[in-house]
Amino acid sequence: MTAPVPPDRPQAEKASPEDAEKPAAVVAVEVAEVAADVASGEAAGADPWAPLNPGQGEAQRPGEATVPAPATAPAPAAAAAPIAAPAPVAAPTPVAVPGPHPGGVPYWPPYPVPAPPPRNGLGVAAMVLGIVGAVLSLAVILFWLSWLPALLALVFGIIGLGYVRKGVATNRAVALAGVILGVSGLVVSAGAGVFVMARVHAANVERRAEADAARARAEAESRAAQERAEKVKEQAEADRKRIEAEQQKAAEDLKARRLSFGQSYTYPDGLKVTMAAPEPYVPSGTVFEVPRNAKIVQVRITVVNTGSQELSLYGSGSPTVRDANGGLVFTLIDGSNRMKFLPGSLSPGQEATGASAYALPEGAADPFSVRFDYGTGLQRKDVTWAGSPG
Repeated sequence: MTAPVPPDRPQAEKASPEDAEKPAAVVAVEVAEVAADVASGEAAGADPWAPLNPGQGEAQRPGEATVPAPATAPAPAAAAAPIAAPAPVAAPTPVAVPGPHPGGVPYWPPYPVPAPPPRNGLGVAAMVLGIVGAVLSLAVILFWLSWLPALLALVFGIIGLGYVRKGVATNRAVALAGVILGVSGLVVSAGAGVFVMARVHAANVERRAEADAARARAEAESRAAQERAEKVKEQAEADRKRIEAEQQKAAEDLKARRLSFGQSYTYPDGLKVTMAAPEPYVPSGTVFEVPRNAKIVQVRITVVNTGSQELSLYGSGSPTVRDANGGLVFTLIDGSNRMKFLPGSLSPGQEATGASAYALPEGAADPFSVRFDYGTGLQRKDVTWAGSPG
């Protein structure tokens, strides 16, 4: 039969030193006797919460005699109708109760305390974080996010396994799964990090190589440009020198072709031309009227082919004469046979002489010039003699 639960349990009084020294066996016997007494009291209809008789509830000490409880006095009869006195009640059997309870409250054994709920939160958190870390670690670009949940899963899983070993948690498989997923996430995250770092390093190396190659190409192009510039400069310098040399040569050649009467000049192809000093000339008859007081002179030019090839004298049959003012003096033609023109060509070693007369105007006769032109195109050159008509 279930014992009634007391509404309030009074605070136990402090045990005496003698009670504290009781052996455990004696305490167990006393507890059993109290339980038996409570059961017998319930069977007799006694109130378990009634105060104990004097001496009841106290433990019987060794060497002491059991003190019987006094008999209960009968209630007084009513004045109106006297009732016969009830039969006397036998005194209860004295029992020994563990510990002193002077207040008369019986000893009740403690009720079982319910076990706390299992602490499975860390194991579940470890598995969830492990799943998150493993999923994030599969994306290579998210490796920097996956290591943190994987590490937390590993830590929480280890703590959860510690709780399982202590008996305060029951989800060993879940915590172990969190540890495994955390380790896997960390390994994959580390591998992804190494892979990404390797790729970044390779990209940096490639970029540096491309930059070095571009710099080398730029340097090569710069050197080539400098070399080209130097070559252009050298070529320009060479051209300048060549032009200067040509100009100097042309100046020297021009100077060589500005002669006095009686001097000679030889062209590069071997034609040697010489003009004799002018001589006074008296015409026998003229087609045109001679200017008054004009000075008439005869000009004789001799050409010799000193080269090995035949030379053409086309356009060189007669010279050009100018007076002191630069005016053009025309040829004076008379009826005599003293006027001669140069032939159209000269064979190697052949010599020819041309003669012509000119009437120099008064006041512009000294000095006068005679020009002989020879050659074709850009190679045509003139030889000029200047001096006094004598």
